[in-house]
Amino acid sequence: MKNLLILLFWPTLLFAQDTCYTVESVKSHVEMEELTERRITFGIKQMMEDVISDKYDLCMDGKPVEIIVHSIEAPQTGIQIGPWKKTKKETIVTLLISMDGKIIEVVGKAKSTVESTFIDLQNEELPFSKTTFASAVKKAIEKSIK
Repeated sequence: MKNLLILLFWPTLLFAQDTCYTVESVKSHVEMEELTERRITFGIKQMMEDVISDKYDLCMDGKPVEIIVHSIEAPQTGIQIGPWKKTKKETIVTLLISMDGKIIEVVGKAKSTVESTFIDLQNEELPFSKTTFASAVKKAIEKSIK
């Protein structure tokens, strides 16, 4: 009877030792007028945990994962014909992710576009979009887990 119980629980014991991770820290090396470090890093830990949990387990004492926001770029291009104007801004986020003893550099990109007539933009610039930034971060994180 004891041997039968061991045989029944043996597969469970084998598969219960999967690798698990914990997101330890999120830091930023970026200085921007529009955003403080706290606003840059806010939500990135949760995004990383969400993406990791799709493929791996999360646990408190798992292998450490650290994220550094290395750079944020937002080049803007546009065309104007008379009163009509089309402006496109691409947000490019570079992350350094430390996982399994390796440091991976990943880049995420997201675009926002405005078409208008007689638009009143501050300094002729599209404002920095938190939604576009979050989308670029998520794309970079997803690349790192593949």
